[in-house]
Amino acid sequence: MKSDYYIVTFQTNSDLQSWHWEFRRSRSPMGVKVTEGGYQTQKAAEYAGKRELAQFLEMLAKEESRQR
Repeated sequence: MKSDYYIVTFQTNSDLQSWHWEFRRSRSPMGVKVTEGGYQTQKAAEYAGKRELAQFLEMLAKEESRQR
């Protein structure tokens, strides 16, 4: 399940000085966009996105274990 989620980094045409990250799921769309921007470099956006994804997956695992 964890391998279904990943991040992408990108710049928008409106703000080429700002990098963004976004969570995505490979098997089906998530239904909501989870994204954040304002990073000066792609590397900074990737680092922040990976950190947030790790926290998200940890909370998701806890929620799934509570439902069992």
